[in-house]
Amino acid sequence: MKSIVVGIDVSKEKLDVTAIDVRNPLSGVLPLGYQVFANSPMGFRRMLVWARRQLKGITLDDVMFCCETTGGYDRRLCDYLYAKGVDIWRESALQIKRSMGVRKGKNDKADSLMIAEYAMRNMDKAVFYVSPDENIRNLKALFLYRHKLVQEVTQKRVRMSHEIETMPQGKIRSFIKRDAEKSIRALQKSIKECEKEILRIVGEDEALLRNYRHITSIKGVSLVNAVAVIAYSNNFKTITSSRKMASYYGVATFRDKSGTSIDRQAYTKYYSCSLLRAIISQAAECTIMRNGIYRAYYDRMKAKGKPSGVVLNNIKNKLIHLIYSLVENDMDYEPDHECRRIVRNNRQQRTNSIA
Repeated sequence: MKSIVVGIDVSKEKLDVTAIDVRNPLSGVLPLGYQVFANSPMGFRRMLVWARRQLKGITLDDVMFCCETTGGYDRRLCDYLYAKGVDIWRESALQIKRSMGVRKGKNDKADSLMIAEYAMRNMDKAVFYVSPDENIRNLKALFLYRHKLVQEVTQKRVRMSHEIETMPQGKIRSFIKRDAEKSIRALQKSIKECEKEILRIVGEDEALLRNYRHITSIKGVSLVNAVAVIAYSNNFKTITSSRKMASYYGVATFRDKSGTSIDRQAYTKYYSCSLLRAIISQAAECTIMRNGIYRAYYDRMKAKGKPSGVVLNNIKNKLIHLIYSLVENDMDYEPDHECRRIVRNNRQQRTNSIA
């Protein structure tokens, strides 16, 4: 049981920090102090010293820190505290906001207190931060960088097409087209170099390489989707179930049902990652074209009158569950792989019982 909970409101340049005493939850929230620190290693050190001084006779083992997910701004803080052996809970900003009821107005000091109160009331649900492996971080950074390069290529092509369509024939039009194509070729070269670096990192890590090969054995699923699911699941250590990953991708379906008047599909678009949803859509379309089993499923569902979007979403779901199944069972994809795996397992069990 912790003695102090520290709520941290993280911004680019500073940390607004509020400490509360949680030794007697029945007495309510007992604020101990509020302080502002720089979002830098020096600020982190000063924050730890300040937190220890809030109550006499406590150590950092008696303190739990909690902050919101704010992209890159809180990563240095979490890594620093993790390296020091301090418990920090990195919780979704939306989760904290929705759990605190109606609020009128906001400021950084009030937000830090709100985070501390949330951590105190939900201490039994705390999931302490674990720093990802360096290779996973590098893979995610390269994946996002490659995505930005692809976006730049698309933007260049659109602008070039627009300029050419609206300009008369002449030297200026030729120059714009030539220069834009040169820029596009340079970006495409950078994309290929980025993919080579991704493959180098994957090839140097045995666990990453094994899972990468299992995933890419599925026809239609290649480098981009394989790296995405590995990076965002921390190589299947953070998001451990296919259902949770499907929810994170935004392809799992949920329903709103209450009484006899409400029964509809729940709107969860903004609770998922739009980037992952887009790339798994591309994988599903490629799988339909290249994999006979999924093509047959698509045609069968269409013949029953199912909308194309629903069938495509089902295939996305199936792909995510298939990826997790291959990784869990440490095997490559093969048609009817579930049936064959069961047969192999039964055969192995009979062999072991005879032995």
